[in-house]
Amino acid sequence: MELQIRGVSKTYSNGVHALKDVTLTIPAGMYGLLGPNGAGKSTLMRILATLQEADSGSATLSNRSADSEQSIDVLRQKDQVRKTLGYLPQEFGVYPNVSAEALLDHFALLKGIALRSERREVVAALLQQVNLWEVRTQKLGG
Repeated sequence: MELQIRGVSKTYSNGVHALKDVTLTIPAGMYGLLGPNGAGKSTLMRILATLQEADSGSATLSNRSADSEQSIDVLRQKDQVRKTLGYLPQEFGVYPNVSAEALLDHFALLKGIALRSERREVVAALLQQVNLWEVRTQKLGG
């Protein structure tokens, strides 16, 4: 998938210009954003993850294959983006009295997996993949 960001800007109510006309194309692969504090990295990521609104601009997620092209308007088709994109912020708080299994079940529900049996299957596979199956019911704070 390719991400095209065109002219994205964001100014907060206190007057801080977090993003000014950001334009870039990110091809398929895994990338990170680097820059000093206050550069707008978190603001851009929150916008792309549909957690925050941009003031202007566009962002399109495109999947091109030999026989078709599918595009998602990141700023307007938020449900589609959430089904496609995963986002893990640098500061990630957890609930200390909740188990990994319960938290992943909650995330799966937020991701749109409505059937409990399907969520159980996905959560079990993830916990086994990261070698946490044996401790799945322990509280995260422990």
